[in-house]
Order: sequence, then structure tokens, then C-alpha cells
Amino acid sequence: MSMTAKPDPLDKDAKLAALERLLADSAFRVSQRNRSFLRFVVEESLAGRSDRIKAYTIAVDVFGRGADFDGMLDPVVRIEAGRLRQALAKYYAEEGQSERIRIGLPRGGYTPAFELVGEPECPSRDVEAPAPPPPALPEPAAVSWAFPQSAMRAATIARGAPAPARPPRFLAKAAGSWRIAALAGLALLGLATLGTVVAKRIIPDEDAFQSPIVMIARPQALTGDAQTTALSRTLAQSLPAAIARFEGLTVVAARPDQPDQDLITNTLQRELASRRIYLVTTSVKVDGGGARALWQLMDGRTQALLWSATMDTSFAQNTTGAVEDETAQKIARALASQGAAISSFELRAIPDPIPPGYACVTRSRQYIANLTDAQRKLLAECLETTVAQTPEYAEAWAMLAYIYVDESRVRIDVPEVSKAALAKAEAAAARAEALAPFSALTQQAISTTAYQKRDLARFETAGRRAIAINPSDPNLQVILGNRLFLLGRYDESMAVLKQAIASRPAPVATDNVNIIYDLYRRGDYAGALALADKAKMPGYFAYWLVIAAIHGQTGNTEGAADALKRLNAIRTNYGAVMRADFRNRGIPEAFIDQVADGLRKAGMPVE
Repeated sequence: MSMTAKPDPLDKDAKLAALERLLADSAFRVSQRNRSFLRFVVEESLAGRSDRIKAYTIAVDVFGRGADFDGMLDPVVRIEAGRLRQALAKYYAEEGQSERIRIGLPRGGYTPAFELVGEPECPSRDVEAPAPPPPALPEPAAVSWAFPQSAMRAATIARGAPAPARPPRFLAKAAGSWRIAALAGLALLGLATLGTVVAKRIIPDEDAFQSPIVMIARPQALTGDAQTTALSRTLAQSLPAAIARFEGLTVVAARPDQPDQDLITNTLQRELASRRIYLVTTSVKVDGGGARALWQLMDGRTQALLWSATMDTSFAQNTTGAVEDETAQKIARALASQGAAISSFELRAIPDPIPPGYACVTRSRQYIANLTDAQRKLLAECLETTVAQTPEYAEAWAMLAYIYVDESRVRIDVPEVSKAALAKAEAAAARAEALAPFSALTQQAISTTAYQKRDLARFETAGRRAIAINPSDPNLQVILGNRLFLLGRYDESMAVLKQAIASRPAPVATDNVNIIYDLYRRGDYAGALALADKAKMPGYFAYWLVIAAIHGQTGNTEGAADALKRLNAIRTNYGAVMRADFRNRGIPEAFIDQVADGLRKAGMPVE
């Protein structure tokens, strides 16, 4: 069969044509100056002048501002970029569904992104045969009507669990529109959009355990100076975007002309009484040295105060981004990351036994760093049921990939089982990527699976992409830092881990495990033992393993015997597979020998 060279479907001409079709379509509802905004950034990008795509250049060349333009005092570019992102997300979710080349404006800058969606209507015959399908995974009994969860409920600032299995009255026409799933990336990266509430909600089952709604009130300026006023306005875009980057939350924010009380009233009237609703309020002030934000988390129904804190951002230390972005990330991290305010309340609300859906995914994320065999089996069954019932639930596929990778690691003693689990992990990660390619959780699942396959280039690319998508989530940095340590990139891994730990709103003991191992590696047994005593992880086999090795090196026979006893209760006869397990994790041989030496001295037979 001959091979015919095909033109690049994302070449410059194709991108320009996509721009012209978009701007000519009356369904793309934006102001004339935002059409000029989009044309400017696309044409500059395609001309190789991306370095000119800055807020100052856009303000002067597109919006007619003077040469003295100051983005801190005049947020016009940020505000209009937010409106443009909203319009793009809405267009591609509705009238523009059939468009194969989609234009986005990723959060964090103004350089456009282009995405190729779907396949040509009439593919050429002169192409390679398709690759064999991935290993079979649970399939639904029938085609689901569900609007793809990762499409962010078109034209909304929303992230959350997918809808249950019956169609909403006003979304029935969207049944089978698989192309919407590809919008996930553009919608996620365009989250900094005000004037948006949940316009097309899914009607849930009365008894369903659903993801919570997080209402974001407009930030209030505590003083009337220009800098504080500007910060409150720009934070109104940055904060909903930062919180919405965390999976499992449905985030809604008021329109610029909408009172907060109107947002609250409309949301409460629209949602079932069983759904948990939170309200976030912020007040800000700018002084000579930096910005201070006071945030509060309240019960959205009763207005009862659940949590509050103050966040300071120093102008001198903030060298990597805008003050409002750094402030928003700090607040989002304190609210939505692992062990933070919202996640703590959500975990308390999960019923037992864990039902499929959002509850299952949320519980999986809590356990993923330290799974017992029983938990792994329980969560695998729960997640498999979830994706069978709701095949467009990208987060469930991503967590299922994690579970399968963990199974592949722990079943190294049965190679065929380990290999089959890794194949299932690949298929689950691929499904998550097809549904939500720009989800941080998806990219982390891809990274974890690639690491286990020893596709190290893809592991690092996807891991760093996950962090770029959600820089507010320290968990993503911890995972990357841990993998770098296993690869022997010790200094780099320690820097990543310590930075992530410092940014945690609440300590997570397992963050420290590889720091303990690094102290052991360097012969600092006293330091390793001191940190292990401080960061207790009684259910984690790697914790008792390193404690046993430390005591072996220091000659503490009593401590070594106790650690080995506890290790054996978690991983029976681990010495028989210790070397194979470490190699399966990619750990350098020299470090394997160093740990094995301590274990032998502790009294463990290591093969």
C-alpha cells in the first residue's frame, strides 16, 4: 500500500483560515475590539513574534492606550482576555462544535493555542493501518447522553463530577456530541472569566453524592487607593480560575454587574438541598511592601464560618508572575489542595461504603500515596463501576490509571499480572487524555504511567505540564520530586520536594519519605531518624523499610526488630522481592545496594 504525504492540518494557512472562519461567524459573540484582540495575538504568533504578545503591547496597539500604560492600575487587558476566553469556550461548546481547528487563549498569558479535534470526514485510503486497540476496559451498557464532564459545562467556570445517567431536559440535543470532550483543554486554560454562572446544569439524582459547588464572591477592596482597587478587580478573575484548576469542584462566580447576594440566591434556588455549597469571600489591601488578602470559607446555605486565613504576597519576592495570580494561587492552595479546607470537609461527608462517582474519586485521591492491598481492590472496583456507569468521567479514568500502576508495582512478584496491570493503566490514562487532555490530574496520570513504562521523556514532560496547568497544587510537585529522587536526580528532587512542602497549607507526612531516604543515602542516620519520628507513617511499608535500614546501620537491634515486624505486617517476606521492587521503580543500583546493606544488618534476608 502506498503512503501519500499529507499536509499538516495545523500549518500556518490552516490556522489563519480557522481564525477567519471564527471571526466571520456571527455566533461568535464578542465585541469588535475583542475580535481585533484575537486577530492581533494570532497574527503575531504566526508571524513568529510571540515575544511581542504582552499586556503592554496589546493595550497600546489594540486598545489604544498611551505609552504610559500600567497594567497594575488599568486591568483592561486582563478583563478583556477573560471575556474572550469565555466567548471562545462558549462558541466551541455550542455553535462551533464541528470546527476541527480550535483557538484558545491559555491562562497565564496571551499567546494563542491551537488544537486539532476529531478526524477528517473522509480519511485518505493511503494511510497506515490503525494501531491495535488498547486492552479492554469496562464499557457502558448503552451510549451515554451525558454532556462530557471535562467540557466544563460549556460557558461556565466549572469543574466537577459528571452528571448521573439521565439526560437534562435542555441538554438532550447534545447526546452523542463526543467532540465536546476535546474542549476540556481550552475551557480549563480559559477559566479566568467573570460574568459566568452555571448556565447549563445537569439535573442530578436526588440521592446522588455530588461534587460541591464553590461560589466565589467578588473580592472587596479594604481601601480606596488605585492599587488596591485594581487588585480586587483582577483577583476577581484570577481566584475563580485558580480554584477551578483543582478537579472535583464546580466553581461559579458572579457577573461584573451581579450582586453577590443574587449569585447566592440563584445558586441555592437552582440546586438540590442535598448538595454541599461553599462560599468564598476575600478582602484585599495593597501597601508599599506587598498585598494582603483575608479569605473566609463559609457554608453557602447557612453562612456559617468554616475557615479563614490571611495571605501575604511580597512585591519583592514575587518575581515569577502578577501579584493577583500569586495571591489567587495561595488562596486556592489553602482551600482546595490535599488536606486543605474544602477537601477536609468533603472527606468527612463521604458515606461508607463508598458509592461510585465523585465520592469514589475523592477517596481515591486521599489514599493514592499509600494504598493497602485491601484499599486498592476496593477502589479499583469502585472506579471501574464509575467509568462503566459514566464513561465520560475523565477524573475517574485518571485515578483508575493510578490504581493500575500501583497494582503493577506491587505485583512485581507475578510478572504477567504486573504487565497486565500496566497495560490497563495505559488504556485508562489514554481514555482520560482523550476526555480531558489539559487536566492536571490527567497529565499526572500520564506521567505516572509513563514512568512505570520507563518512558522517561514523556514522564517528565507530562509531570511538568501538570504543574504548569495547576501551579497551585503542591501535590503535583511532590509526585514529580519523588520520581526524580527514584531516578537518582537527588539534588533536584530535594529542591522540588522542599518547595512543595513549604507551600502546603497543612502537613502531609508522606511528603517526607524520600527526604528521609536522602538523609539515609548521605549517611545522616540521626537526621533521617529524627525526621521519621516527626513525620510518622505507620501504614506505609517504605517508612518501616527505611527505619529498619537506619537501625541496621546504627546497630540498634531492638529498633530494627520492631521495624521489621511492622514491615512484615504490611509486606510479608519483602526481602525476597526487595531488589526487584526497587529496580521496578527505577532506583539506581548503587542506592539499592545501600538500602539492602542496612536491611541485612537489621536482620532481613535480602535476595
